[in-house]
Amino acid sequence: MKKLLVITSLTAAGVMGAMAQGTINPNPGGSTTVFVTVSDSSTTSPINNGTPVTIGTPAVTAGFADVGKSSVNISLYAAVSGTSLATLEASTPLITVLNSGSALASFQGTFSITSPYTVTTAAVPGWNGSAPLEFIYFGQTTDGKYSGWSGEATGITVATGTGLAPSIFGTTPGLINSFNITNPVPEPSTIVLGGLGAAALLAFRRRK
Repeated sequence: MKKLLVITSLTAAGVMGAMAQGTINPNPGGSTTVFVTVSDSSTTSPINNGTPVTIGTPAVTAGFADVGKSSVNISLYAAVSGTSLATLEASTPLITVLNSGSALASFQGTFSITSPYTVTTAAVPGWNGSAPLEFIYFGQTTDGKYSGWSGEATGITVATGTGLAPSIFGTTPGLINSFNITNPVPEPSTIVLGGLGAAALLAFRRRK
C-alpha cells in the first residue's frame, strides 16, 4: 500500500511538473514601445545611408522594397537565465508571427502576440516552472533578404496565478530595448548546421 502511495505521489508530482507554466507580456507596445528597425550594411550606396528605419511604410518610403507591413517573420525564443546566447539562439522558437499589417505606419514596426502569453515547462527544456527565464527574438523578411536578432531579456520571472505578466520589453537593464534586422545574418537553423559541420570536420581531421 505504501509503495502504491509513493508511486501515486511521484506520478502526480511528475504531471504537475510537466504542466508548470507562467505568463509574460511578449509585445513591444506600451509606454516603452520598441520598434523593429531595418538597416542596410552594404558598403557602397547603402539604402537610407545605412541608417536604421522602422519597418513597414517608413522602411518602404526609405527604399526598402521588401520590408513593408506583414512582411517580417518574428520568432520568440526562451531558455533558463544563464543559458549561453548561442544555445538560446539555437533553441526551438516558442512562436512565430508577422509584423503588424495595420494601415497605420506607426503600428507596422511592432507585432502582436496574445498577451499574457503562457510559457510552459514543456516548451523550455530544463525549466522547472519557477526559475527566471531569458528571451530573444529573431526577425527575417519573408523573402529572406533582411534578418537579425533583438536585444536579450534576462532574469524574467514569469507570473503565476493572478500575477501581472511581466513585460520583456523596456528601457531598464535586462529588458529588450532594441531590435534591428539588416542584410542577411544566418538563420538559427543555419547556425546549428554550421556548428555541426564544423564539429564533424574537426573530428575527421583528428582521426587523420
